[in-house]
Amino acid sequence: MARSGTIDNSQIWHDNDGNAIHAHGGGFLQEGDYYYWFGESRQGSKKVACYRSTDMEHWEFRNHVLSVDSAFQSVYYRTFSEMDPYGTIDKGYGSGSVIERPKVLHNAFTGKYVMWMHWENGRDYLDARCAVATCDTIDGDYDYHGSYNPIGQMSRDCTLFRDDDGTGYFISAARDNADLMIYRLSDDYLSIDEHVKTLWPGQYREAPALFKRGELYFLVTSACTGWYPNQGAYAYASSLTGKWSQLYDLGGPTTYDSQPAFVLTVQGIEHTTYLYVGDRWDPSNYSQSSYVFLPLEFSEDHIMSMDWQDIVTIDTDTGAVGGEYVDSGLYRIYCNGPDQYLAPDARHIAEVEGAVGATKLAYASEDLKWMLVDVGAGKVLIQHAESEGYLQPLGQSDSEGAAIVLAERVGHPSEEWECVTLDQCWCRFLNRHSGLALTISGEKGGKLVQSDRRSTYDTRRGFDSQLFLPAKVY
Repeated sequence: MARSGTIDNSQIWHDNDGNAIHAHGGGFLQEGDYYYWFGESRQGSKKVACYRSTDMEHWEFRNHVLSVDSAFQSVYYRTFSEMDPYGTIDKGYGSGSVIERPKVLHNAFTGKYVMWMHWENGRDYLDARCAVATCDTIDGDYDYHGSYNPIGQMSRDCTLFRDDDGTGYFISAARDNADLMIYRLSDDYLSIDEHVKTLWPGQYREAPALFKRGELYFLVTSACTGWYPNQGAYAYASSLTGKWSQLYDLGGPTTYDSQPAFVLTVQGIEHTTYLYVGDRWDPSNYSQSSYVFLPLEFSEDHIMSMDWQDIVTIDTDTGAVGGEYVDSGLYRIYCNGPDQYLAPDARHIAEVEGAVGATKLAYASEDLKWMLVDVGAGKVLIQHAESEGYLQPLGQSDSEGAAIVLAERVGHPSEEWECVTLDQCWCRFLNRHSGLALTISGEKGGKLVQSDRRSTYDTRRGFDSQLFLPAKVY
């Protein structure tokens, strides 16, 4: 049986039958030689899919383990039983409830496989409940036990964790994601025993992934930016319910275009490897969302880091891991103001030939890819990778409000931009000819212009139309 695999983080992942893997927001459970991967399916009435692999490269689809049609079995606490509360499937316009971030543990006391997840009604995100399901086999048809609000709290992004003594914990985002709550589970993992800790109240963290290394617990989380990537962070503690460290950055300003889903521990006969598993959500096309698996490194017991690798090789027998990074030289340029990315020929500004604006993130789009060409003295050319045109004011104008277009390079100073780097890799681009700043017109997006306004980031307003983040294409 193959035990060594190669992971290509730059591709859409497919199972052994050639179908795209739908296991978003997923979790893993090892049984024997197999690693079982549970995740969001979102294929009509199918809610949670299960795959398995011995080598992390070849994934066998096993079952849609949870669906709208799953059998309901009442347990000893009050739950909401419906999986399609508005009857949208029968009415022909929906797919029932939304299930997110399913995680599974095996309970040694009952012998059951227990799944916890985030539940929403399929119409809005106002219910914010957890839900529970169980099965006698790891990849069989799970019985649904309903949804509810744990101790009356909201519950959104979540994860499960089993400690060394067998105690189970459920971690979920509460109070509109402002807080992360740690709950200790009952002995059978079917209910909440006690709320034992609130982490970083008011700091709005989601996508929790908890694991233990040696005597320390580590929690990886993201900030709350919807489908858009942001700076991931981690913290550590010597006790789940004790004092946790502050949050430390992990994996660059966009966490390599991903959001944490799980940290998978691979215990080999020679090494123990910790793999960060992240979702690469595509806001333009959910079905194009994919995954990244990246090894975590530890320079000291409590100091963790993660570097990008296009290719990751792992031997699940020995636990050895390797990687290969190829710098594409390409960037997507994120605009803080409208929460969008620079792209040419936006439809709403098509009256200006070659004009550039901002658009929604789409990983498959070539329009969002740029090159930053260093021309010395702190100046760069901003070149569109596909068209090979350069950003410059229309007609090489030095006036405020002039539209920015793509044009051939002719050696004029208006083609050069000074990149003024600010905190956390953010920057402003000042035109060498006019001295004006690259600016997005309109808070919700518009055409790209140059402006004399030197706006500063205002956390109360939450945007800055002259603030840009060049994010490497991974």
